Amino acid sequence: MEAVNVQRHVPAVYHQIADLLRAEVTRGTYPAGEPLPSERELRERYTVSLTTIRRAVAILREEGLITSRRGAPSTVRERPARSTVVMGRGSKLTCRMPTTTERFAMGIDRGVPLVEVRDKSGRVEVFLADRVEVLNPEGLASAATRVMDVA
Repeated sequence: MEAVNVQRHVPAVYHQIADLLRAEVTRGTYPAGEPLPSERELRERYTVSLTTIRRAVAILREEGLITSRRGAPSTVRERPARSTVVMGRGSKLTCRMPTTTERFAMGIDRGVPLVEVRDKSGRVEVFLADRVEVLNPEGLASAATRVMDVA
């Protein structure tokens, strides 16, 4: 029998740090509205470069888990209340990231996708994906119905 060389992918250090920080946010170590430790504190905790910390924090920002601005600490995002949107029969749902223009016009944090619901007539409604739960009337009674949770 021939031996097979199986190589495991080891995530980059900044991915590992992002995973650790994400877990702390999820556990409530850093609750919504509270800042993460400073870049300096994180650098000292994990004994890595500032670039590595910035990459890890950027991942959480792009996931919509935190917000950050120059000169201010990165802060855990509040999880907004969700409303229910029921799609009409024959409607189509599309998820996408907003353009930069849309983000600024709608006040959307980085990492928050949009949900577009297009009805049979072609009319499109756009929702922030972290604020809606979309139901399909044709699947309400079936196990095929999925509730989106993107935040």
